[in-house]
Amino acid sequence: MWKQIFRQLWYYRRGSAWLFVELVIIIAASWFIVDEIWTSSYRINNIPAGYDTEGVYCVYLKDLTPGAKGFSLSQAPLVNQKENLRRFGDALRAMPEVLAAAPMSMGHPGMGVGVSSLLPLDSVNYLSMAIFERECGSEDFDVFRYDLIYPENGKFEDVPGSILISEDLAEYLFPGQNPVGRTINDAMGGEAGTEGIRSGRIVGVVGDIKASGYTDNIPYVITNEADIVGETGGDRMYAFRLRPGVDGDKFLEKASMEWRKTMRFGNFRVQEVYSFKDRVDAKVRIDMQDKLFIWKIVWIFLIVNALLAVASIGWLRMEERRGEIGVRRAMGGSPVRILTHYMKEVWVIFAAAVVLGILITVNIITISKINIVSPSNSLDNVMPLNAADFPLLFDPVAHFLAVEGIVLCILLLAVTAAILIPAAGALRLPPVEALRDE
Repeated sequence: MWKQIFRQLWYYRRGSAWLFVELVIIIAASWFIVDEIWTSSYRINNIPAGYDTEGVYCVYLKDLTPGAKGFSLSQAPLVNQKENLRRFGDALRAMPEVLAAAPMSMGHPGMGVGVSSLLPLDSVNYLSMAIFERECGSEDFDVFRYDLIYPENGKFEDVPGSILISEDLAEYLFPGQNPVGRTINDAMGGEAGTEGIRSGRIVGVVGDIKASGYTDNIPYVITNEADIVGETGGDRMYAFRLRPGVDGDKFLEKASMEWRKTMRFGNFRVQEVYSFKDRVDAKVRIDMQDKLFIWKIVWIFLIVNALLAVASIGWLRMEERRGEIGVRRAMGGSPVRILTHYMKEVWVIFAAAVVLGILITVNIITISKINIVSPSNSLDNVMPLNAADFPLLFDPVAHFLAVEGIVLCILLLAVTAAILIPAAGALRLPPVEALRDE
C-alpha cells in the first residue's frame, strides 16, 4: 500500500512538488501570522483579572468649584467634603438593590495604571509596581471580590499606613514565605529606601491583578488610607455591587437619569454612572483590539489566501485524476479505500512539509533572535512574574507548539477538504462517465 502511494506521488511529481513547496512556505509563514492574532486574544481572554467585574458599577462624583452653578462655599472645606462623601456612600448602601459600596481612587484596576513605583532589582533594572488606594474599613473586598490569599483565615488587619500586595510581588520578594507582618524594605535588605509604601507593613496578599484589561498581570500594591479624600479633596468615585437578581441595565438607566438630581451632597454632583465590566471591555477594544483590527484583517486576509492557494492546488490535482478514480471504481475498488488512498497521499506530502516548515520557522526565530514570550503589560516589567501560571505565553517551547498546533490544524483541514470534496464528487459519477477523460 505505502509503496504504491510513493509511486503515485512520484508519477504525479509536478503536482506533488507544487503542493509540497507551497505547504512548506505557508507553514513557515503562517506561524508568525497566527502568533500575531492568537497571542493578544489569549492574553485578553485567558489571564484572570484578579477581580470580579460582573454586577459592579461605578459612579463619578464631580466636586463643584467656585463659580459653578450650585456651588456652596460653606461646603467647600475639606472636612465637609469628607462628610458629604460619607453621606453619599450611606445613601448608596441604603438602596435595596445595592449589596455593597466603597469609595475608590480616581482610577481602578482594569482601567490602566494611575500611580506606579519602581523597585530596584539590581544596579540597572527596576521592577514597576502599580499603586492603588483603598479606604480602611470600606467594603471594597465585597465589591471587587479580590482573592485574599494571606492571612489564610480571610481577615487582615485593616489599619492606615499598611499595605496589601499581589501574589506575584509577594513571591518575588519573599519566595515560598508568608510576607504578612514584614515590609518591602525587609526583602530588599534595607536598600529600597524608607519612605512610602516600601516601609508600610504588609497585612495581606491578594491574587494577581490586571492593571489594564488588555495586559498581563503586574505587581500590585494596595495602600490602606485613613480617608480616601486625602488632603486635597476634589472629584471622587464610588464603586458598588448590585444584589443577585437585580437587572443591571435597568438600574443603570434609572441611576443615569435620576441621580444627577437626587444624589446631591454638598458640592458633590453625580457626573457619570457606568458598568465596570462594560468600561473595562470598552477600554480593551479601544486600546488593543481596535488598534490591531487593521492588522488582524491583513493577517486573516493572508491566511485565507494561503488556504485558498493550498486548496486550489489540491483541488486541481484531484480534478486531473478523475479518470484514475474511474478506473479504480471500474476495477471494483470501494469508495472508502479509494478515498483513504488519496488521503494518505496528501498526508504524506503534508507531513514532509511540516518537518521542513517547522525547521525553517525555528531557524528564523533563532537567527533573528525574536522574543516570542515577551511580557505584555503597561509598565514594561523586566520579568513576567506570572510565567509559571501561563506556559503557553511565557514558555518558548509551549508557546511555539501552541501556535504551530493552530497552524497545522487549519492547514490540515484545508488540504484534506481540498482532496476529499473533488474525490468524493468523482466517486459519485458512474465509472463509464469518469473513464471518458482517459
